[in-house]
Amino acid sequence: MLNADAYRGELAYLARYAHDDWLGFSVVSGSVGSLLGPGASFEEQTTLLLHIVGDLYDADARAGELTESREEPFLPWHLEKADTLARIATEVRRLSRLPDSGDICWFTVP
Repeated sequence: MLNADAYRGELAYLARYAHDDWLGFSVVSGSVGSLLGPGASFEEQTTLLLHIVGDLYDADARAGELTESREEPFLPWHLEKADTLARIATEVRRLSRLPDSGDICWFTVP
């Protein structure tokens, strides 16, 4: 059973991170591992990962790509929440593991 207080704490940390910097998947995946503990199935991990991403979206963080451009270092995906979650879910399942930073996308508040 997921501890609601622990979840809120992790989400607050991740939302602050996304407001201050580029948030990579290794940090989000680490939160999933901390919240679920050892022995969680890939499906349980993926479900929680997507829940976190959805809550980050609600906190104004957006998924996107980092670029080498100084003028536009982050290009957000121009997708609605449901489409963002569907795209990430597809990519996570294709990886068959929780993503690391640099996999799929980054998050920030543009």
